[in-house]
Amino acid sequence: MSLTRRQFLVTAPAVAVTANTAWGQTHFPGKPIRIIAPFAPGSSDMIARRLGESVSGTLGQPVVVENRPGAQGVVASRALAKAASDGYTLLLGTNSTHAASIYLFREPGYDPIKDFTPIMRFTTNPLVLCVRTDSKIDSLKAFIDYGKAHSGQLNYGAGNTGSLVATHLLTTQAGFDAQAVNYAGNAIAVNDFLAGRLDFMVTDPMIIKQFVQAGQVRMLGLTSRQKLPLFPHLAPIADQGLPDYEYASWIGLFGPARLPDAVTQTLYTAFSKAMASEPAQQYLNSIGMIAADLPPVAFADYVKDQIQVWGRLTKAAGLVAQ
Repeated sequence: MSLTRRQFLVTAPAVAVTANTAWGQTHFPGKPIRIIAPFAPGSSDMIARRLGESVSGTLGQPVVVENRPGAQGVVASRALAKAASDGYTLLLGTNSTHAASIYLFREPGYDPIKDFTPIMRFTTNPLVLCVRTDSKIDSLKAFIDYGKAHSGQLNYGAGNTGSLVATHLLTTQAGFDAQAVNYAGNAIAVNDFLAGRLDFMVTDPMIIKQFVQAGQVRMLGLTSRQKLPLFPHLAPIADQGLPDYEYASWIGLFGPARLPDAVTQTLYTAFSKAMASEPAQQYLNSIGMIAADLPPVAFADYVKDQIQVWGRLTKAAGLVAQ
């Protein structure tokens, strides 16, 4: 069938749009992909680097990770919010960047829902309650009893918002007060903890692992309800007398707002495949994280729910926006 000149002029733009869309989708990615990590080098950005190596092989383009720390992840998040919606700049987002930030900063400079496209949740990350082995406290019950008997006299180190919120939630449900000592990071706080300047900590499993193995630290409970492969015999706090207690942070991958569906799906498929590999699973287990793959739509719903959860947590912890 032949087209009249009028029909051709009407249909040509639609054909061009379709062709351009198909071209862009077929040829993504056509250059290296950059993932912005919102914190200093550590276990979080290593996840992106490990997965990126696998994804590079799948997609045929390098995946590079750029650390851009500052303001609990706000600096990196602002950078992604301003990036082109083409899939070549992504963010390693967390509960800090996409759930807590709006309660901690009066002007974070971005909307955690409107300015981003959720691609995939990677992990959930529980913390562990610890005392030193020179302490007489050898169980969660003993910890709670001691805390109640010395309410207001104990202190703990908090190297990030997660540790602060998780610990405040714990002491509140346990029924006693403790003083927070804030640090620039949990690794720094652990040094004072080991030196005896802090009474207890709720901290990252990977940071404390070597000191547990060296016999310097005793773990009393896990903040999540799901057990941790790194410490399979460590019982959740919720199973030891505080049934309502639960805390876990999370890590996921985000693109800018209005990321094309086809690009989002391409990225999710590649990263999900990388996450499911045996090396990735072993690596996550070794650093104390739990693989928790959520695809784009489910992850978007999860982030919305987490914003509500963190509103309650930050309020309970007495945190005020700065």
